[in-house]
Amino acid sequence: MRTTRLISGVLAASATSALIGLGTAPAHAQTPDPSQPGVTHERGIVLGCTGRLGQRAVLANLYENRTYGNFLEIQVGEGDGAGEVNVSRQVAKRFVVKGRVRAHAVLAHHRVAVRGTAVRTSHVTPVHEVVEDAGLRIVSDGTHTRLRTKLTLIYGKRATKLACSDAFVYDLTVTKTSLVD
Repeated sequence: MRTTRLISGVLAASATSALIGLGTAPAHAQTPDPSQPGVTHERGIVLGCTGRLGQRAVLANLYENRTYGNFLEIQVGEGDGAGEVNVSRQVAKRFVVKGRVRAHAVLAHHRVAVRGTAVRTSHVTPVHEVVEDAGLRIVSDGTHTRLRTKLTLIYGKRATKLACSDAFVYDLTVTKTSLVD
């Protein structure tokens, strides 16, 4: 299932990013060290969306994690060489508030934004997944609640609708144990 692989990848990326200093939380937050064994209760939202802006593919990933922070990734063009531009950054504010989605960044000297709605459905999926990353065995147990989305990506003066194949709220207990010991 793609959502299982995505959330596993997102959790692994959070742990790995924090190891190299890219995924650190805001200075005022007390967060556990993602590179250390332990148990965390992680809640948040994943929006993995794609679209087309003329002939160019677009990708927008919005990831909220109340434990480790919020991350935004937007890419315009795929495999276009010089025509491919992207931005990835951590932000303090949540992207989804009361069903309204708001995210923005600067990409190749142009403002890029994701706007629209993401509303919970009644479709809840139990989750149990195990991944190994950065010397840790990471076990996630909990639920994903599907979101119904209606999103638009705006890049400069152009806009396109986004299709979100991965759009869900997650509520997980994550247990990390060392593979070394």
